[in-house]
Amino acid sequence: MNDNRYYTRIIGDVRQNLGLEPTDSSEDERIMKMSHDEILDRVLNWNGIIGYGGDIRRWVENIYDVKLK
Repeated sequence: MNDNRYYTRIIGDVRQNLGLEPTDSSEDERIMKMSHDEILDRVLNWNGIIGYGGDIRRWVENIYDVKLK
């Protein structure tokens, strides 16, 4: 894990989703202010899973009987 609140791979995907190189930390302050939902949506979209963020959150909640924030 890096000094941020997300793993390096997650940060890299979000950076690329924003049009940056995966190691470009110039927008990390902005990224750290994003909600978990926005982070998940950006990571999913970057990896070709477009428009399923809400569904995946509901599946995880239902399968694991947890409430995601």
